[in-house]
Amino acid sequence: MDSEDVVIAAIRDIFRQVGACGEEDDADTARIDHLFVSHATTDVVVEGVDFDRALYPLRFAGLRALAQNMSDLYAADAEPVGFLWALSIPPSYTLDDVRAFSRGAASLAGALGVPLLGGDLSRTVGPMQCAITALGRAPQLAVTRRGARAGQGLWLTRRVGASAVGLRMVLRDRPGDDEGTFARWRRGLSATEARAVTAHVEPSPVHGLERLTDFAVAAIDVSDGLGRDASRLARSSGLAVDFDALDDAIDVAAGATVDDALGGGEDWAILLAVPDGLQPTGCIRVGRLVAGQPGALLRNGQPMAIVGHDHFQR
Repeated sequence: MDSEDVVIAAIRDIFRQVGACGEEDDADTARIDHLFVSHATTDVVVEGVDFDRALYPLRFAGLRALAQNMSDLYAADAEPVGFLWALSIPPSYTLDDVRAFSRGAASLAGALGVPLLGGDLSRTVGPMQCAITALGRAPQLAVTRRGARAGQGLWLTRRVGASAVGLRMVLRDRPGDDEGTFARWRRGLSATEARAVTAHVEPSPVHGLERLTDFAVAAIDVSDGLGRDASRLARSSGLAVDFDALDDAIDVAAGATVDDALGGGEDWAILLAVPDGLQPTGCIRVGRLVAGQPGALLRNGQPMAIVGHDHFQR
C-alpha cells in the first residue's frame, strides 16, 4: 500500500471527478454549518459480514455502503447534504482496491449530489471496514418511526425481496471481484435474475416522492426485512401490524417470495404509515396498524413470527 497522503489524494480525485468532493480539511466545519444540518446517521460495513470480494467487485461494496446511509436520511424526509467516512484498510488491500471501493460510493454520491466532506484512514489487521456518517437537513418537521395510530395504512415505496434473491444468486455462483468476469456472468442472466442481482449490488435508495411529510405520519427504511422493520415502526407507536395485503409487497418480477420480502432485507425501500383517505402516488399498500401487543405481526388477523436480519443472531 502507498503512503496515507497518496491514498487520500486518490480517493479525493475519484470524488472530485464526479463533483462530490468537499474541502481538504479534516473537519469541513464551514461547509457543514452553511448547510444547516439537522440529521445524522451512521452505518458500518465490514468485509466478511456485510460484503465479500468472492461475490462481486469492490465497487459495489462501496456503493452499497453509501446507499444504506442515504436510505436512513430519506426515511426521515431529510435531504442528504454530505457524508464523512472512515476506512480501516488491511495490508492485503492495494491502492487499486481502495480506488475500486471509492468509485462505487462516488458514483452514487455524484448521482445524488452528496459530497464527501472528509474522513479518516487507518490500518487494520482484521477485515476491511468502512464507517459512514451521513448528514442531512429537513426544512419541515422530520418524519420519525413514532406517531402512527391504529387504523392507518402501511405503504411501501416499492416492492421488496429482490435483494435477497440477488444475494442467493451471487452466493451460488460466486462470480468474484474481477470487473470483467462479473460483467460476463451478469450478461448471461435472464431478465428476472438480472433484476434481482441489480437490486442487491446496485440498490437505489431514492424513493421518488416529493415530501414524505405531505402524507406520512411515521416511516422507516426496509433494511433488515419488511417483517422486522414493520415491527419496529409499529412498536415505536405502541401498535401491532396486520399485513392484509402482503402479497402486494413481494417483488415477484425478481423471483422473490413472501419469505424474501419479510426476512431478506437490504431492499432500502421506505415503509410509510399513512392516514386513511391518503394514497401516496406510486406506492403499494401492504397492511395497516392495529391495536395489540406493540411490535406484533399478523397476516389477515392471524399471528405470525417476526423474521428479518439481526447482526447478533445468525
